[in-house]
Amino acid sequence: MENIKGTCLCGKNQVIIKRYGNFVYSCHCDMCRKMTAGPVMAVDPEKSDNVELQLDTESVTYYQSSEAVERAFCSTCGTYLFWHHLERDHYCFNAQLFPDIIADAQFGLQVFYDRKPAYYDFANETKKLDSQWQEVE
Repeated sequence: MENIKGTCLCGKNQVIIKRYGNFVYSCHCDMCRKMTAGPVMAVDPEKSDNVELQLDTESVTYYQSSEAVERAFCSTCGTYLFWHHLERDHYCFNAQLFPDIIADAQFGLQVFYDRKPAYYDFANETKKLDSQWQEVE
């Protein structure tokens, strides 16, 4: 797919991914779960040259969650937008921003699987990586 548009709930912040498949993954890290009350379902277009951010400077809020990573939210509607690894210039976005991707998405990866609490599981057969990026099971 090309030029896939995503928006926050209120539409003030938009993202265009220039080239992407239909792959969605989940993150079970402590920060993602605390931020969303569950695992984050994400898309990974990687480098910033594959992304066009059309953010409303008055409604987007950045939070530096670690030395290397900043997260962005819409302060109007509360939608989690993305995390951005600053040094690597790597983006991962909230999958729910992109209805065209999630309409036919393949869910094949779970990261930080060793941090997943026992009270939920996905039924899908996926590759599972722990917090050291080692395969689980």
